[in-house]
Amino acid sequence: MIPQHPGLKQAMAPGGSNRRPLTQIEVGRILNVGSAEAIISINKSVIRDNKLSIAQIGTMLKILTSDSIVVGMVSSLKIGSSDTEGMADGCHATLNILGEISTNATTRETKFNRGVRTFPVLGEAVYTMSATDLQIIFSKETSPCIEIGRLQQDNSIIANVRIDDMLSKHFAIIGSTGSGKSCTVALILQAILSASPAGHVVLFDPHNEYSKSFGDRAEVITGETLDLPLWMFDFVETVELLTSDIEDQAREEEEILNDVILMAKRLFDRSMAHNDTSAQVKLDDVEMELQRATHISLDSPVPYRIRDVVKLIDHEMGKLENSSNLQPYKRLKRRIQSLMADPRYAFIFRNQAKPRPLEETIGRIFRLPVNGKPISILDFSSIPSETLNIVVAVVSRLAFELATWSERKVPILLVCEEAHRYIPRDASQGFHATRRIISRIAKEGRKYGVSLGIISQRPSELEPSTLSQCSTIFSMRLSNEIDQNFVRAAVPDGAAELLTFLPSLGTAETMVFGEAVNLPMRVLLNNLPEEYRPHSSSASFTKLWARDTSTPEMMERVYASWKTRTHRDKSGGIAEPVFHSAPRAVAPNPAELTLAQRVAAAPSLQRPSHDAGPSKLNAIRNQPQSGREIKNLLNAAFHRET
Repeated sequence: MIPQHPGLKQAMAPGGSNRRPLTQIEVGRILNVGSAEAIISINKSVIRDNKLSIAQIGTMLKILTSDSIVVGMVSSLKIGSSDTEGMADGCHATLNILGEISTNATTRETKFNRGVRTFPVLGEAVYTMSATDLQIIFSKETSPCIEIGRLQQDNSIIANVRIDDMLSKHFAIIGSTGSGKSCTVALILQAILSASPAGHVVLFDPHNEYSKSFGDRAEVITGETLDLPLWMFDFVETVELLTSDIEDQAREEEEILNDVILMAKRLFDRSMAHNDTSAQVKLDDVEMELQRATHISLDSPVPYRIRDVVKLIDHEMGKLENSSNLQPYKRLKRRIQSLMADPRYAFIFRNQAKPRPLEETIGRIFRLPVNGKPISILDFSSIPSETLNIVVAVVSRLAFELATWSERKVPILLVCEEAHRYIPRDASQGFHATRRIISRIAKEGRKYGVSLGIISQRPSELEPSTLSQCSTIFSMRLSNEIDQNFVRAAVPDGAAELLTFLPSLGTAETMVFGEAVNLPMRVLLNNLPEEYRPHSSSASFTKLWARDTSTPEMMERVYASWKTRTHRDKSGGIAEPVFHSAPRAVAPNPAELTLAQRVAAAPSLQRPSHDAGPSKLNAIRNQPQSGREIKNLLNAAFHRET
C-alpha cells in the first residue's frame, strides 16, 4: 500500500481516454542523492510489465519524505549494472530535484515551492505523480495567468504561465522553421490581449505573417502607411543613417550634422513662430538670431525639414573658413539626396511641408489611446532589410522614452520577430543604434515598464547578453546542435539537461522554462483557429510550378517595380509613389536617378495615382525620348521652383 502524506490528498485525473490508474505506481528506489539530483533504480516489475513510459525523459516523479513531497524530473535513463543473477537488465534514471510540495502547519495551505528543505534518504521509494500533485504545481495560481496548452505528461492539467513574471522580465520563443513558432507567438499574444484588452503591444513583422492573426484588435502599419520622420531620430541614429561607413569621414560629417541639424530645428521653430516657411528666409539675415535661440537643443523633440538641412550645408560650404575642405559637405549632401531619391526611405521624408505632431505618430504606433486595438503590427514585408534596422531602432527607443517619461504608467511590450536579423551576435553586422537600444531595454526595461519578446529560429546568431536577459523561454524543436548549446547556456533553473530531447519535440509542442512557471514543463500547445493562424512564409513550389505564371504582363510589373524599387499592388497600380507626400526642395544628383524617377519628378509627367493601371504606365513609357525632350524633362524636374 502506498503511504499517504498527512494533509496531501492523492487524487486521480478525471475520466476519459487519459484516466490515470486508481493506485499510484512505485517507479523505483533511490540509490544516490545529491543537492541537485538523485539516481534511482527502476523496479524490475516496471521493466517486466513494459511500463518504462511512466519514467520517460521529462516525466515528473515524487518522493515522499517526513515533511513534504519532493518533486523531480527525469533527465536521463541508462542500463544499470549487473544484478545478483549476473544479468544487466536493470535500469537507472537520473532525477533532477526541482522543489517540494508542503502544507503550512498554521494555514493548512498546500502549495509548491522551489528548493528543498527536507531531502530524501537512500532507499526511499519514488512514485508517479497524481493529478492533484500536478494541479498544485502547474495550475494552482493566484496571480494573473494565461493558458497556453496542456501538460504533456497528463493532458487533463492546464499549462498556465504567469503574465506579470513573463512580461516584466522578458521572454523568448525559439524553435526551428516548421516547429510551429509563429503560431505559438500568435497564441501567446492573443491570450495576453484577451486577459489585458487595454495593453500596448508592438510586433515587428518582417514577412507579413501576423496581419490576420488578431482580427479587429490590430492596427496594421505597412511600409506605405508608416510615417517615421527623420526629426524623430536621435542624433546617434541620424548620424549612423546619414554619414559614411569610413570612420574618419564619418567623424567629419558628424561635426557638420551637429551644427546644421541644431540650426535646422531652430529655423523651423522660427518659421512656425513667424508663420512663414523657412524656404523663403535668407540664412545670412537670421543666422545671429538662430544662434541666440538657446531654448532648443540638439536633443529637443522639435521638427525640422530635410530641405533646411541641405540648405544649411550649402550655406556652410559658402563660408570662407570652410572653402579649403569642402569634401565632407559634398559627401553629406550627396548621401542625403540619395536617400531622398530612394523610395525605400520614403517613410522618413513624408509630410515635410507640414510635419505631423509627435502625439499623432506616437499614438498610432503605441496605441494611445487603445481604441479597441491593443496591438500594432509593423509590417516590414515591403521594407528592405537595410531599412528594417532603422525602424526597429527608432521605435524601440521611442518606446523606452515613452515608458520613462510616463513614469511606468504606460507599460509597452515589444515583440521582435526574427530578432537575429537586427540584434546579431556579430557586432560588425546590423545597425549599431538597434543593438544599443535593444540591449538597454533587455538590461533596464523592467525598471521602466518596457518588456521584450525575442523570437528567433537561430538563437546562436543572437547577441548573447540579450537572450540571457530573457527570464522565460519557450523552446520548441531545435535540430541544430550549436543552437541547442546556446540555449542550454541561457536556460534558468539549472535544467539544461532537460534540453537533450529538444530535437524530438513535435510540432506545436514546447518546453517552458523560467520565472513565469513553477517548474520546467513540456506542453502540448492549444490549437489556434484557422482564421487566426499566421500566414506561411514559405513559397508553395508545387502549386506555383503547376503552371507558368510568368506572363509578359506580370513580368512587366515585376521589372518596373525592380527598376524603380517601388512595390506595386495586384492590379498593376503603384502602391506607393516615390514622393507621394514628401516634397523635394533640393535637386538630387541626376546621375543617381533612374529614368523612371526623373519621369516621376517632372510636373508634366506626374507619376500615376494609386489606382493607375497598365495603360497609364504604358503611356508614360511611350513618350518620345529625343535628346531635346530629355533635356527639357531634366530641366523641368530639377530646376523648377519648389
